[in-house]
Amino acid sequence: MHKQDLSIVALSDTHGLHASMEHGIPDGDVLIHAGDFCRRGLMQEVHDFAEWMEDLPHPYKLVTAGNHDRPVEENEHVARKVFEAHGIQLLIGETIEVDGFSFFGSPYTPTFLNWRHMRDRGEQIRAEWEAIPNDVDVVITHGPAYGHGDLARPWKGAPPRHVGCFELLNRLRTVRPKVHVFGHIHEGYGVTISEEVQGTTFLNASVCTEAYRPENSPHQVLLKS
Repeated sequence: MHKQDLSIVALSDTHGLHASMEHGIPDGDVLIHAGDFCRRGLMQEVHDFAEWMEDLPHPYKLVTAGNHDRPVEENEHVARKVFEAHGIQLLIGETIEVDGFSFFGSPYTPTFLNWRHMRDRGEQIRAEWEAIPNDVDVVITHGPAYGHGDLARPWKGAPPRHVGCFELLNRLRTVRPKVHVFGHIHEGYGVTISEEVQGTTFLNASVCTEAYRPENSPHQVLLKS
């Protein structure tokens, strides 16, 4: 298939506040949400979010889940049907093609406390990243790779630290997607690039701030054919 340029709008971590975002959502071809659309972890929140997303004008809508999205982990079959009924594709370790570009989505993050969609660092989470195709164009994960939008606030008197996934970074070094969309670390919102993963733009798309206020604007990026 001959590729045409494709515009992406990326957001994450709306935590049930999608209807009260400070910034509007720009038009685009593909709307991506990288997880944590729930706040309390209720199936009704999944329904509310899916109804809101359906009303947006973007032709393609892709989501993965996050650590707050308990209904997806506990009843993926039902959550998937909810999204499908609203024209939204839920990606759990899956790849989809849109107009000649490939998108991979996965909800997993390194284990921290007792949240959802978590895998232990090392071999366990590495197995999830092995599912990322070598030739994928866009990777969507809930959490960041190490060193990109992952600087977290001090914890129990410690200095700020990078909390992203080493195993994900190592996989992205090989894959080198055009774009990596993620969230999870609210205070890491922004755009980063690096010499070690040349050609990849990293988008921490967390809409909510560290104080859970929906103040950050969605990101926009153009995939060039």
